This record gives sequence, C-alpha cells and structure tokens, in this order.
Amino acid sequence: MTSVLLTGAGSGIGAATALRLDRAGIRVFAAVHDAADGEILARGASASLSVHTVDVTNRASVEALAEEVSSQLGSEPLTAVVNVAGEGIAGPLELLPVESLRHQLDVNVVGPVSVTQCVLPLLRRGRGGRVIFVGSMGGLVAVQLAGAYHASKYAIEAIGDAWRQELAPDGIAVSIVEPGPVATPLWAKAVETLDKLPDSKRYAERIDAVRETLRKASKNSPNADKVAAVIQQAILAEKPRTRYPVGVAAMVVPKIRRLVPDRLFDKAAQQATTKGAKDE
Repeated sequence: MTSVLLTGAGSGIGAATALRLDRAGIRVFAAVHDAADGEILARGASASLSVHTVDVTNRASVEALAEEVSSQLGSEPLTAVVNVAGEGIAGPLELLPVESLRHQLDVNVVGPVSVTQCVLPLLRRGRGGRVIFVGSMGGLVAVQLAGAYHASKYAIEAIGDAWRQELAPDGIAVSIVEPGPVATPLWAKAVETLDKLPDSKRYAERIDAVRETLRKASKNSPNADKVAAVIQQAILAEKPRTRYPVGVAAMVVPKIRRLVPDRLFDKAAQQATTKGAKDE
C-alpha cells in the first residue's frame, strides 16, 4: 500500500494534500504542529489517516515521529516523505531580529532535513521511495522585505539538488514542488511578523505596501488544492520530475528573471511589491 508521511498537515497546502491523498486511498501519516489542527483534519478524513503532533525544529520530536511511523508500518516501507511544514517571515533585513531569521531557517530548512534524515531508513525498506520538498517560486526569485523567507527557499533548492544526487544510487527520487502565490494562512502569519517590527520611518511606506500585498495574496491567490494535486502526481509518477512549478507565475517569472539584468529586475520588483498601497 502506498504510504506517505506529510508534515505541515494542519493547514494550507499540507491539509489539502493530506485530505486529497486520503481520498485517493493512500495511507497518510499527517504531522501537525498544533494538536487542535490535527483534530480538525482527522474529522474530515478516513480512519486510515493518522495524526501525529511534531515540532520539526526539535530533533527529539522528529525522532519520536519517525519511530511512531515505523511502528505503525511494521515491516512495510514508507513510500514518500513530503516536507510541507514552513513559515513565512517578512520584513526588511535591517530591522529583522536575528532570532527571527534563525527561526525561519530552522523551520523551513533544518526541519525538512531533520525529518528526511530520520525517515530515510523507512524509505529504503522498499524500492523507488520519494522525497518531496515543497519549495516556492520564492526559491528562484527574490524581492525586498522577504529576504529571510527567500533565503530559506533558495536553500531548499540547493538541498534538493544535492540530495537528489546522493540518493540516486538507492533508487530514491527527490523532487521540489515550486508553487507561485497560493491562498494559505502563511500570508496572514507573515503580516503578523511585519506588525511586530520596530517603527522605522525609512521603511514605513514599503512595509505598509507589502502588508497590503500580503493581505490580498491571502484572499485572491489560487487555493491549495492545485498544489496538492501536483504533490500527488510527484508521489505516484512512475518517473517523477526533479521540479514541479505550480501556476503561471511559477512557470514564467523565474524564466524572465534569468533573462533580465539585475537592476532592471530590481526596479520591476520594487514597483510590484509596493503596488498594493498605491491601489488603495
């Protein structure tokens, strides 16, 4: 039976993916950070979906999760691990507390590595295991006031590339799913990080504009089901692709970025990220 460990299953892309895989008859080990979110998820799923509370930044918690999954699988292999858990921290790098940057990298980079390390023995029980990282278009293109988030997603691109080469001899495929803007709670949480920044006349106008852009993104972007469908494709494909861009923006913008000189792109990005306030 196909079985998948999925982090970040409490909301957004993770929850949509967990429910989609469950409806497809796939055994889902749904890892959530908040037990209350897990209870909500379980009510919408079949009895075969199991919920596990984990803190991906805590190694002992991750190891306990791997042991639980191993115990429930018995001698059966794990088909795939899907690393969805992540956060978005916004703000000018000059004002961002170093602790916030450290937390961003801990959740979005170290966490997925830790989870994958712990479950690789379960993937190796079978043949053709899958490691899937949910990255972002923001791992290929960076704009102002989101440097910490972009740094974490650029790191996932490098980690995915390196691990794909390292695991190829074992027959384990590594894929990176790269969504463009998606309507998830991540955007609202990013607004909260902006609200906690110290006052700054230098950045105030740009922060207000980005705050409005993030609020609009949380309402007007495509929903998470589109990303969930691509993740399912990456799990089940006979020969999975190394990268799966999701949405027109994710397919087009990185290609344009490679062709456009840096300063010209900077100007366009600055206009795009401050457009929200000007449209009000």
